[in-house]
Amino acid sequence: MKVIFSKLYQGLIDLIFPKLPQCPVCGKEFNHGEINLCKRCIDKINFIKEDYCLKCGKLILPNQEFCYDCQHSNHYFDQARSVGLYDSGLKEYIKLFKYSKYRTLTEPLGDLMSSYTNRFYNINDFDIITYVPVHKKRLDERGFNQAFLLAKRIGENLKIDVESLLIRNKDTIKQSKLSRKERLRNLKSKFKIKGNINIDGKRILLVDDVYTTGATVNELSRILLNNRAESIKVITLASGRDLNLKRKCNS
Repeated sequence: MKVIFSKLYQGLIDLIFPKLPQCPVCGKEFNHGEINLCKRCIDKINFIKEDYCLKCGKLILPNQEFCYDCQHSNHYFDQARSVGLYDSGLKEYIKLFKYSKYRTLTEPLGDLMSSYTNRFYNINDFDIITYVPVHKKRLDERGFNQAFLLAKRIGENLKIDVESLLIRNKDTIKQSKLSRKERLRNLKSKFKIKGNINIDGKRILLVDDVYTTGATVNELSRILLNNRAESIKVITLASGRDLNLKRKCNS
């Protein structure tokens, strides 16, 4: 009987004084806002708001239009955009999400990507959302594909269908450990379109977590366009700095 009364009492207290949500990163209680992260954790993110490459979205020097890479390379996608820099906050959150299995970060990180998709693109220009696939071996190790979870959240927020269009038919060395040339070699013949997929004339939003050289999303864009997609635009959580900006920061 005491246990029942105790539970009823606690339920009444929770009703009158509801618990505040806890930040999925630091565990601190906070007043729920548009993004389900506390202010301290949001403030650790270096958002890309201006001075970004018109093609790939990397942070660049003021008065530039394109980053060094986009000036010297061709890309199959139309545009790529990122929420912020791959440093401090976002770097920490992505690592927690991918490698420490903080799946509760799906909501706030996906909501940030949804907000930035709305900011940079006209969502009426997209027919479907797809995502960078992972190999079965990596999926078994991690238990989930972070790009799929983010794409699913974006699709729910923007009311756009999410479809699995691509498969990774060979496992690859982790791209983060390779140079640009090595990344391109590493990706060769590793992806293919799913059988019986019809994407004729489709305008596609491609989702991934990090844009570094863009080798992965560029290869997937090539495959999608070769299968008659009309256009590919990319949204990622984070990207690196332009090579010229890195040089200036290090000088």
